[in-house]
Amino acid sequence: MKKLIVLIIFLFFGLKSYSCECSGLPTIEKNWEAANVVFTGKIIKVDSLLYGNDGAKIYSFTVKIIKSYKSEIFPEGELRTVISQSSASCDFMFTVGEVYLIYAIEESQTLACSICSRTNKLKNIEKEEIQTLEKLYSKYLSDNSEVRTIRLENNTEYQIGLVKNSFEEKLKMKEKIIYGLLFLNISLIIIIIIITLRRRKNSR
Repeated sequence: MKKLIVLIIFLFFGLKSYSCECSGLPTIEKNWEAANVVFTGKIIKVDSLLYGNDGAKIYSFTVKIIKSYKSEIFPEGELRTVISQSSASCDFMFTVGEVYLIYAIEESQTLACSICSRTNKLKNIEKEEIQTLEKLYSKYLSDNSEVRTIRLENNTEYQIGLVKNSFEEKLKMKEKIIYGLLFLNISLIIIIIIITLRRRKNSR
């Protein structure tokens, strides 16, 4: 009986867990266009700022810029701040001391980065991707006004996509909780019935 109860509790909490589902990495060109900034940088510090509404921790990563491949919102400087939420389905979590190639968008004077982007540790990036970014950056510098127009259009679409994904994830979460509670209630009823039948049998 105890094993059955433990199994039910395990299944119930398992239903509550969810993760980000990416349809596949965007091309280098599309990811570069959609991002506000693209650069390589080393994570030198991380701070836990506060807790979100769902109890998840929000982290602030300090990044030291090594090389920039696109910088539109902020002038090129030495440091950037990237905000990530621990349980937010698509937020990228960095490791202090590692060097990354980062594709990020601007949010409230800080940066946000998705695991559905091409962001990755620099050591895992193919040489061809860096060469493509060099070409895109050269074109960006030679015709900055055109790139800004593309960036603003893509950023709007990106934000709409984030809101849509967030809404869909909340719906999925609610559905899983509802099904989990329903499953738990049914299981408890079955357990009560089994216990009642056993007691009646033993009392005879």
